[in-house]
Amino acid sequence: MKKIVTLCFIALASTAFCQELTLEEIKTEADHLINNYQFEKALMLLQQGSDSTDVGICNRKGICYSRLGNYPQAIEQFEIILNSDSLNRSILHQLGQLYARNNQYNRAKDCFQTLIHSDSTNSYYYKQYASIAAQVDDFVSATVYYQQAIKLNPRDIESYVSLGNILIEDEQYALADTLLTQGLNYTNHPQVSVLLAKAQFGAEKYEDVIKLVNLMLLRGDTTVVYARLLGISYFQMDQYENVLPCMQFLLNEKVSADWVYYYSGVSLQQTGKPDEAVWYLNKAIDESISDNISTYYTQLASAYEEVKDFKSAIKYYKAAYESSKSDILLYHLARNYDVYYKDKSQAIAYFKKYLSSDDTIKIAKEYTRQRLDQLSNLR
Repeated sequence: MKKIVTLCFIALASTAFCQELTLEEIKTEADHLINNYQFEKALMLLQQGSDSTDVGICNRKGICYSRLGNYPQAIEQFEIILNSDSLNRSILHQLGQLYARNNQYNRAKDCFQTLIHSDSTNSYYYKQYASIAAQVDDFVSATVYYQQAIKLNPRDIESYVSLGNILIEDEQYALADTLLTQGLNYTNHPQVSVLLAKAQFGAEKYEDVIKLVNLMLLRGDTTVVYARLLGISYFQMDQYENVLPCMQFLLNEKVSADWVYYYSGVSLQQTGKPDEAVWYLNKAIDESISDNISTYYTQLASAYEEVKDFKSAIKYYKAAYESSKSDILLYHLARNYDVYYKDKSQAIAYFKKYLSSDDTIKIAKEYTRQRLDQLSNLR
């Protein structure tokens, strides 16, 4: 009983203390609590303010509700202020951020549009508008406003990165290349460099990718992204001996995608190691859930053919044909049946089927005609 009486006395004393504080004292004490991240205590104190429409009280309540994640209540407090001061930049900014977090994107855009009209030279307002536009997939507006943000502040790394991602996602690689190259004139930020490498990769400028990524490697450690861009670019430039270290790095980093094994296998095959290539190409098929499976079958068949395992080559050329129906595979099947089996009936059947196909590879067609003539004479 004595404990209950004591608690009641403390509560009454606290209430009496708050009632004795002036409005300015409440604000000062609330600021102290807010600066120490005691938002709930600050709210309890601010509730004691006699004027619920006082700008200072509403602003502090809005800050507390916002920090506590209660966005609707925060919005309510800031809207009270905006009703009496429609051009209050600080409140417009706060509301713009809160509306976006509360999925009220049109209202958020309205806030930042008002801010832009009030100060058209402020790059930050354009960037915020662009960010909100991107959240609702309005990428045209996002692009325009990010471009303006960059024009006003050419050192804005965040805008370069955000706009670069939008352009790359939209496969506008040339525009992304131009933008991000400009960005590197102002900053060596790694995110800008990586995006530029991705844009150049998308534009199939593989030599530029190789130069840029190797320059990035001099500044820091290898990453999975660097190894992928560099390895595939080397592959596209037929620099197979340089592909293998990149693919090995990816495998060491537990990146076991089908394409890693495929690029490894082809590179081994092209550098005179067909036996090792067979293992990697088999792994590519085992891991594959992609549309590239026919390519993997074809490359594995080629590797088996190179090590003179014609029976396995036939198996995988057949699998590749069943998957893709590519006419040239009929030619490869015919050749391998011709080499492996004494009975030439299957080889002849595949040569004839290839010859009647729409394939336009002249060398293959000419060889097929000559070989059919030879086989008909043998019979």
